[in-house]
Amino acid sequence: MYELTVIKQNGGAYIDSREVAEAIGKEHKNLLRDIRGYVQIMALSNRLKIEPIDFFVESVFIDVRGREMPCFLLSKKGCEMVANKLTGEKGVLFTAAYVTRFNDMEAAERNAEAKANAKPRIGEFNNAVRNVLNGLTYCFASPKRVIGFLRGAYEPFGIEVKTDGDDCDYYTVTEIAASLGIYSDMGKPHGHAVSAIISKLGNTANHAVAVPYGLVGVSLRYDQYIANAVWDWIINNGYPYEVPHLNFDYHIRYERLDDDGEY
Repeated sequence: MYELTVIKQNGGAYIDSREVAEAIGKEHKNLLRDIRGYVQIMALSNRLKIEPIDFFVESVFIDVRGREMPCFLLSKKGCEMVANKLTGEKGVLFTAAYVTRFNDMEAAERNAEAKANAKPRIGEFNNAVRNVLNGLTYCFASPKRVIGFLRGAYEPFGIEVKTDGDDCDYYTVTEIAASLGIYSDMGKPHGHAVSAIISKLGNTANHAVAVPYGLVGVSLRYDQYIANAVWDWIINNGYPYEVPHLNFDYHIRYERLDDDGEY
């Protein structure tokens, strides 16, 4: 099977017409002639609203004599059109080659996007930690052992564990909600809504600490940078009155807005 090269350009993916010509056993000048014919037919037919550029993109290359020569970049649609004109073994092999190459590229992009978007759900992890703390308390674990467990648990997230006695300017989501005027329909600072917004900010590890409280509690607290980022998110999203997160929709009242909706 032919090893075709996919070119990424202006947000699109293409195969050079020179590679296509070699793969199908046709002279490049003859393939260019065919493509120009396809482009002309599509350009003259407005009935189907077909854009030739979705299939073929004009381009150039420099030959061995230093001359600028014409070529085309074929999208997946363009390769399909060329393949549909072929018969026999050449058509089958070219179709297999370009379909495999484009599919491999698309799969790689999906995997890369999935990895980029794979953010640990620290809220759910926090709940799991509380369950472990319950077990440690049941076993009469010492405070030192509890703190050691917490530090080991949050270390992969890059989150430092502090105690209430530590001197640090970090705030609970409820405190952030109160300072920003983010309230629930019940008239209380809406910490859940702030947590939902924080989950949309990306990596906040360098701006968060875990603080144990009581026997089985631990809360995440955030610095002023996160508080500012939450408010920026609200402004950029037009002061939404509903913030979806997982299976919930958190309703917000902005106590810092006047009757005209101004901050």
